[in-house]
Amino acid sequence: MQLMAFYEHVEKHPELEGLGIESGCVDKSAGVIVKNTQNNLMTRLPVAAIEAADWDVIEDVLLGKREPQVLQHMTRVVGYFSRVENWNKSKVGELRDRHKGDYSVAG
Repeated sequence: MQLMAFYEHVEKHPELEGLGIESGCVDKSAGVIVKNTQNNLMTRLPVAAIEAADWDVIEDVLLGKREPQVLQHMTRVVGYFSRVENWNKSKVGELRDRHKGDYSVAG
């Protein structure tokens, strides 16, 4: 979908409010922030994702009728954030094991 058509759909929609493009630039890494006025949920949509999807799919995600597809996963390791899509299988396995941990405080 073209970015201008996306803006027109958001402008006309009674439940959505466009809050702008982050960083004030229009490139593939920039994100558009849209607010659902019914539940005050703000969603960041990458420009590349908008251009790759149809309005019906985007609208369902913004209204909460459809789960968004996670395009990028980040985790915090040793005090800094790291993208995990470039990790090897072993490192991703370690991350999964960390999430499965049964952590509790013995009293």
